[in-house]
Amino acid sequence: MKTKVQQFMEGTGTVRMWGFSPAVDLHELAPQGDAEQKELQALCVMPADVSSILLTMGKLRRKGGNVKTNLYVMEKHPEVHARHILLLSLVFDPDLGMRECTEIFLEIYGNHMLRKQTSAYLQSRIEELIRFLTDGEGPLAALIDTSLLKFKQRDAIEKVLKSWREETECDMEEWREKRMRSYFEDRYDYRKNLIDWDYSMNVKNWAEIVHSKLYMWWRQEGIAFEIRDSRYPQPNRTLASWTEGKQKGYSKLVRGYWGDIVQSPYMALGADCEEPRLFKKRSFQHIKTCQHVAEFNVYAMLHELRSGQQFKMPDADDEIYGRSFWGGLSHRDTSEAKLEGIAEDEEEEGTETDRLDTLKSGAGTGEMSMKPPADFKVLLLEGEDVSLLQGKRRFANLFNLAVVSNQATGCLQQQAWGEILQDKARVVCEGSEFMLNLNKDERQAFNAKIVELGKRIGCSHDASARRKFKLYNDVEYPLHFLNFDRSKADAIIAECTPAEPAGAVNEDGMLADTLATSTLDDRTTDADLQGVEGSEGVALMQTPEEEITELKGSAAVKPEEPPKPGPHGFCAITGLPAKYKDPKTGLPYANVAAFKELRAKHAAEHGEEPEEAAAKVDASAEEKEEAKGGEEVKEE
Repeated sequence: MKTKVQQFMEGTGTVRMWGFSPAVDLHELAPQGDAEQKELQALCVMPADVSSILLTMGKLRRKGGNVKTNLYVMEKHPEVHARHILLLSLVFDPDLGMRECTEIFLEIYGNHMLRKQTSAYLQSRIEELIRFLTDGEGPLAALIDTSLLKFKQRDAIEKVLKSWREETECDMEEWREKRMRSYFEDRYDYRKNLIDWDYSMNVKNWAEIVHSKLYMWWRQEGIAFEIRDSRYPQPNRTLASWTEGKQKGYSKLVRGYWGDIVQSPYMALGADCEEPRLFKKRSFQHIKTCQHVAEFNVYAMLHELRSGQQFKMPDADDEIYGRSFWGGLSHRDTSEAKLEGIAEDEEEEGTETDRLDTLKSGAGTGEMSMKPPADFKVLLLEGEDVSLLQGKRRFANLFNLAVVSNQATGCLQQQAWGEILQDKARVVCEGSEFMLNLNKDERQAFNAKIVELGKRIGCSHDASARRKFKLYNDVEYPLHFLNFDRSKADAIIAECTPAEPAGAVNEDGMLADTLATSTLDDRTTDADLQGVEGSEGVALMQTPEEEITELKGSAAVKPEEPPKPGPHGFCAITGLPAKYKDPKTGLPYANVAAFKELRAKHAAEHGEEPEEAAAKVDASAEEKEEAKGGEEVKEE
């Protein structure tokens, strides 16, 4: 039976490839407003996503501010850094129109399988990304700074980029299938009802704009964003990663898909946007979906970066229905043209006459720019331990904002924060409100732990700051604000209770402590699903136990078997299997060190000198060695 930690980690995975909360402008999270703020030095700990970076960059260019912005992005896995570099390079590719760039971005971002043309585009980018990483060439050199990475860390990212080549084996469908079977176990044939339960009881309450059909399709097939009714024969190699595990008792690195299979990539880009018309309802149903919202968000970011103007959806597209955001925009003039020339427009779709790439509504007369904004830098760091920055002059009193994802909240237990944060800085932690596989009490306990750990590093909780960040349905973002005031930090630390002996902190930080009291797999049972549509007459698959690879924190980890006793039971000193028995004391022992300890204790009990007893043991051992050598000589 799986523990709650194993169940949680099997769903979210150990290598996250997208964020689990909506993207946000980092300037709005900073403790000072944009009018007073002259510089933003932000530390992002394991965000696993570039959406907030792009949104911050786009809004900064739209507002025309000259705020110097340095974003230090710390990730544990080189695969995530490689995806960051790729997705940022897409945005500034001059050969891509905005519509094509949006489609490729979302496809690589959230789909496990790709179209042929997208896979070919990915192959064409590999060499350019490698040149940027090794030689600092290309348009990304003005945006991304890799100087803080060690040479071996850059080599690891380069190795990831090379693993995206077609000659490298990548069976994404099989990898994801194994993850699904390991997660659902004997309820694999019942997975549709289990997924529907997750949606109805959780996702629908958070963001109803995430359509049940799209969520079901992604959970089963791994396709989050459908592009132009296409086929997806090629694997998304950017989602492949390595994780540490064991196979037949030996440690090894295993390549596969170790990312999210339950949360979905919709929450970061498809749950909220600035256009309220995308959330209109008709007969209590949304007329748009999370794919419309995600496409609008990415297109709007590209539009702001290239023109410096806010993108506004044309009024005539408000009531247009369609699976894709493009479905409405591309047929805006149908009524005026009276269906003339539609065939020609369809033939020319995706070319220079693509209407979305020439759309002027809301564009103003600004000149299109393909360069990153000035005074905006993304600096890459590798690791999950904030204490790595401690003691370095470069990072002393540097950050006025720190954003910590819920997979890295364990770093709040480290005392390096007081050294790297500026006075009046702010620490924003991602909570667990949008996390599946956690019940209400566990989410509250997790969030309360964030506040408690914030006090231990000298931060005070600011509950009012959260009310500013809400979804379209007034659901608050899962963000918790901690303010750092150096003059009050010592008093806050003194008031908080001393840290209790904590359990092991794994990749998800405090999760092991928060869920330590729950040792059972309390996922939805058959009884819970009685009455759910389609749940009748479904037989549960009984899968025989197979020899599977054990993965730390991700796949099912079999409980370790207790050690078997030796010929004489267990050692009285070490507790290891005992191969020998002391004739003098009658106690079993495992090795020479344990034998010496036994004799020393026996000598102390009978008034003998421990040193004499140890000398006798050494002499006895030497005699045995000499006797053994003599026997070998006789045999020769």
